[in-house]
Amino acid sequence: MMLPRLAPLAGVALILLAACSREAEPPARGAASPTPAAGVAATISGKVVFSGEPPAATVLRMSGDAACGSTAPAVDVSVENGRVANAFVYVRDGLEKVVFERPSTPVEIDQKGCMYLPHVAGVQTGQQIVFLNSDPTLHNVHTMPKKSRAVNFGLGVKGAKRAIHIDHPEAMVTVQCDVHPWMRAYLGVLDHPHFAVTGADGAFRFPNLPPGDYVVEAWHERFGRRTANVKVGEGETAEVELTFGAG
Repeated sequence: MMLPRLAPLAGVALILLAACSREAEPPARGAASPTPAAGVAATISGKVVFSGEPPAATVLRMSGDAACGSTAPAVDVSVENGRVANAFVYVRDGLEKVVFERPSTPVEIDQKGCMYLPHVAGVQTGQQIVFLNSDPTLHNVHTMPKKSRAVNFGLGVKGAKRAIHIDHPEAMVTVQCDVHPWMRAYLGVLDHPHFAVTGADGAFRFPNLPPGDYVVEAWHERFGRRTANVKVGEGETAEVELTFGAG
């Protein structure tokens, strides 16, 4: 007598499961604020440096999967001539009342050589993030935000890809592959485009800012965080140096 009632319930469960597996739409943004006019726009420019002798790099051991090889260079320390690479630098405070248009171009993060490439990246809230697998082995993507919904999915074959987005700002969000525990990436997720990942010269530059008072922060996975208060007027460029090190 109960069997005829189970079929509709099973159908509803399947529909709900399918709906839950789809990526929800990102939250809407209001109308973008006007861009500061020429001669009014301000710029913050600077560099991230390390004072003293940086710690030794860690060599990653990958012998657990033949498709990954045996070792890989470290990515957690990158200091050359006192300049820090792979630091995420961003305007932490001062843009709360400014609304920016969400980018339509996705950010791509590849799993290649059993590493996440890039290792550190910046995205905006709701912006599409495309994860790729370029390796002939199983990977998975496990995001671990504290302010947004986490996702955890597999990319089982070479060429597999999947797009996600993160709804709420957070710097930083860890991404890991549960299959290969050394594989980690870090995402700075913001409501605005004023962020950068430093290269070998440690430099960053944020143009087209409204004049005002700001807090700029640099994050590095091994060195921690450094902040600087910056005041910049109309048409001015403020220079700032963020220093990591034992002192």
